Amino acid sequence: MNSQSGVQSTTGTRNCVACGRTIAWDANVCPYCGHDYRAQMMPAQQMVARTGHAGWGGGLIIASGVLGLIMGILMLLASAVNYNQLNVTLPSGFTSQDLQNLLAVLGSVFAVFGFIAIIGGVFAVERKHFAVVIVGAIFGIISIGFILGAVLAFIGLILVVISRHEFRQAPAPPPAGPPPAYRT
Repeated sequence: MNSQSGVQSTTGTRNCVACGRTIAWDANVCPYCGHDYRAQMMPAQQMVARTGHAGWGGGLIIASGVLGLIMGILMLLASAVNYNQLNVTLPSGFTSQDLQNLLAVLGSVFAVFGFIAIIGGVFAVERKHFAVVIVGAIFGIISIGFILGAVLAFIGLILVVISRHEFRQAPAPPPAGPPPAYRT
């Protein structure tokens, strides 16, 4: 800093912010510690334009999961009914117990699929973990959800795929081993 004018000189030297040693004013990299000043001058990562596609797609996938969950719960409740007392005509070789077991298994499967679809839809709304969203949408489709759920999940899947650039990428894992300065 010039003591007479109070203005810092643009030529000469400065102290490195990392190691404190004196370096040339126009140095891009500290010759002593390797601190890179160019990285500070780079523009910040641009924000991705957000459309409503991921949010709407996530909402549709959540709705599909809720329908699948309801359908699974209704099947589980239907598995507790004694169909012999209702005089239900069953195919030959198919007993009331077989029907109850089938409804219990399908109900459990559809309820779990619906729950997975809800999780995927929540991640879509948050625009995180694109792969989890895709899996949730697929489970929403196969959970059927009174047929309407499958249609909603399919539309939600299309909307999410269209907006895949809006999803945050997971940070890269740190390199294994000691930092490069300590490697031999």
